Amino acid sequence: MRLLSYKLRFRDRHVRAVPAGVTGPGVDLRGADADAALAAARPIVAWLEEREPGIEVRSISVNAKRVLVSLESTPRPRVLRFDPPSANELRDAGAAAERIIADACERTLARRAC
Repeated sequence: MRLLSYKLRFRDRHVRAVPAGVTGPGVDLRGADADAALAAARPIVAWLEEREPGIEVRSISVNAKRVLVSLESTPRPRVLRFDPPSANELRDAGAAAERIIADACERTLARRAC
């Protein structure tokens, strides 16, 4: 299953995904599915930490064009936007997470169809 976009919300342990070709709402992952996706996204966080040590990632939004990263910051969160080629590196780092999210979406959508 191909994903149009997904958002990893580390703070809330929640993943929101929009699969390609699916009408209606996207798919929300919580619990074990979300935890597995967030753990698999660790290479994305490591890529970010290499460039800015000490950051605390709030969320990561990924689509075909860009990657948006929300960081904890005072007095309010800070957002970083990555376009290619950096966005491509981040998407590659998140390939395992994307596979986990796609598989979980497939299972969730199959249950919805029942």
